[in-house]
Amino acid sequence: MIRVATDGFRHEAIGKIALPGSTILALLLGIAVYVLDRDWATTLFLAPVASYQPDSAGLFGSLGPILPSFFHAYAFSLLLILALGRARYARQIGAVAWFVVAAGLEAVQADYFHPLFISPDAQSGAWTVVSSIQIYAVNGQFDPADVAASLFGCIAAFVIASVLEVPK
Repeated sequence: MIRVATDGFRHEAIGKIALPGSTILALLLGIAVYVLDRDWATTLFLAPVASYQPDSAGLFGSLGPILPSFFHAYAFSLLLILALGRARYARQIGAVAWFVVAAGLEAVQADYFHPLFISPDAQSGAWTVVSSIQIYAVNGQFDPADVAASLFGCIAAFVIASVLEVPK
């Protein structure tokens, strides 16, 4: 069990560092999965340098496919919580809001939604964000395990933010 010093200064200092630090760590671990285990040609931010990819390390094994969903849900929930403040409502809103976004992004990858994204109206490309979501939706694969991993990441962010709440 981790013990936090009883004086207010140390507790407050730990609380101010722990949440941003764990957010950065989670983002770095999520990126590490893409860099070490995934095919760079199918990864948006690594595709331009895919020809330089070394052999896959296979470091994350069978958890590799779902770890980015967990780490990103955890990190982005904490970012929302930090942006909203550390009140209980902020922790709840941050975790729930990011789960809605993550589940929605996963859901649009389901085959059921593909006709919406490949229709002539959807291919206008007038707005870059819409175009990016179209590409993501059509080329992605819906996986309920990613939804579950996102849910656990959001719950973990809520719990960690609650445990590390800094008293006023």
